[in-house]
Amino acid sequence: MIRRLLRSPARLSAGCVGLALLLLVGAVIPLHRQSAPAEGSAVEDRVLLLPPPAALRAASLGYRGMMADLAWLLTIQYLGGHLVTDRRVPELRRLLDTVVALDPHFVEGYTLGALFLGYTAGDFAGSVALLERGIQSNPDRWELPHDLARTYYLDLKDYPRALHWFQVTDRLPGRPHYVPRFIARLYAATGQAETALELWEAMRESATSDWVREIADREIAKLKRQRPAPGAPAGPRAQGGEPGPAADGLPRSRPPREGRRA
Repeated sequence: MIRRLLRSPARLSAGCVGLALLLLVGAVIPLHRQSAPAEGSAVEDRVLLLPPPAALRAASLGYRGMMADLAWLLTIQYLGGHLVTDRRVPELRRLLDTVVALDPHFVEGYTLGALFLGYTAGDFAGSVALLERGIQSNPDRWELPHDLARTYYLDLKDYPRALHWFQVTDRLPGRPHYVPRFIARLYAATGQAETALELWEAMRESATSDWVREIADREIAKLKRQRPAPGAPAGPRAQGGEPGPAADGLPRSRPPREGRRA
C-alpha cells in the first residue's frame, strides 16, 4: 500500500504526503545509531506517543491502509527490540489493536499478532480476543477460525471449542485439506498427539518468518520426545470398553452448543 501510493504521488494530497513522511521518520524508520539503548529508547518514545486509532483515522485523510502499515512496522520494531532484551512487551496489545482498528481486513495483523501475544507476552486470552475480532471483521477468511481452533487446541487445551472452530473453518473456501481429519479425531477423542504434531508441522511449512519457524520446530521436537513407547497402554476407558465420559476434555458425541463468541 505505502509503496504503491508513493509511486503515484499525484494521488496524495500535500498534507497526506507530509503526514506520511512525518510518521515514517518520527515513528517508524529506525535511527541508525551505534548505541542500542538509545535506539530502544527512541522506539519506546514513539510507541508511547502513538495517538489512539480514532485520531490516526482522522489524520490519515482516508489512507487508513497506509497508516495501518506504518503502525504495523512500528509494532514489529517494538517487538523485535524486546525479543533481544527483556522480552517484556506491555504495549504490544495496544499496538496490535491500533493496527487492526485502522485496517480491519489486514488478516496477518490478527494471525501473527495472536502468535506474538501468546508466545511473547504469554497473553493467550489476548490472542483469542484478537482472533475473534478478526473473525467478526472477516467472516469469509478461513485463516482466522483455523488459528483460533489451533490456539484452543494447542495452547488452552479447550477441545470442545477447538472442535467448534475447526467446524467453522471447514465450511469456508480454501481451508486446509487436513481440517476434516482433525474434526474426525476430535469427535473420536483419538489422535491428540498426532493432531498437535500435524498442526505444528503445517505452521512450520507455511511460516514466513524465522521466529514462527523456530517456535514450530521447538514444539515439534517436544511432541516427538513425548511420544509414548511402542505398545504403551492407551488412556483410561470406562466400563464396557467405551471411552471415558470426559476425562481428557474431549467431546464424545456432538459439538458444543455455544455459538461464535463475540
